Amino acid sequence: MNIDLHAHILPKADHGSDSVETSLKQVDLAREAGIDLLAATPHFYPSTDTAEAFLERRQRCLAELRSRLGQDAPQILPGAEVQLCRGIDHLQQIRQLCYEGTNVILLELPGDFRFKQFERSIESLQYDCGLTVVFAHVDRYPELAEPLMDAGYLGQLNASSLCSLFKKKRLYRWIEQGSIVALGSDIHGTKTGYSEFLRAQKNLGSLYDEIMSRSRRLLSK
Repeated sequence: MNIDLHAHILPKADHGSDSVETSLKQVDLAREAGIDLLAATPHFYPSTDTAEAFLERRQRCLAELRSRLGQDAPQILPGAEVQLCRGIDHLQQIRQLCYEGTNVILLELPGDFRFKQFERSIESLQYDCGLTVVFAHVDRYPELAEPLMDAGYLGQLNASSLCSLFKKKRLYRWIEQGSIVALGSDIHGTKTGYSEFLRAQKNLGSLYDEIMSRSRRLLSK
């Protein structure tokens, strides 16, 4: 099973897709690339949005998209890309922000992230809330993510990061040590499509199958 665990495909749920037609094209591009499961992860910013408003918007946009999908479309799994903030562990609806049917939450690091300053909130999500934390596109900020990976936390890579030599040594080290459990297209519009996902699959070789296996295990939690 080919899994894209980070995609912005819900129409008008965030700045990822501007219409149902764009979303349908995104889903079609994923299908053509052999994606079997496509996670819809719209942005949730606790500083500017409420969980209630976000969850209502996500459900409405998801229903609109699903009503137009063909029978051969990939499975759509609702989730969220949640920006980490101090105290996020106290959010009443925190479990509803996980990938549906799991205890796995995708967190985006804020621009002012420092591990020691956010460590208590991250630990509370894991141990008090019982969630499995995965950090989104850790390839974007490898220096900030390094202490998280060293501490045993999990990360997701954008497929585009595996299509060039830049930062590749560090990323492969994270993959080989088991820290990377998912790939994502992080698709917002339709311009790049899934060409980078396919290139990453080719470049990774057998490691691609290992990451997909980790993603399947992750979603069983």
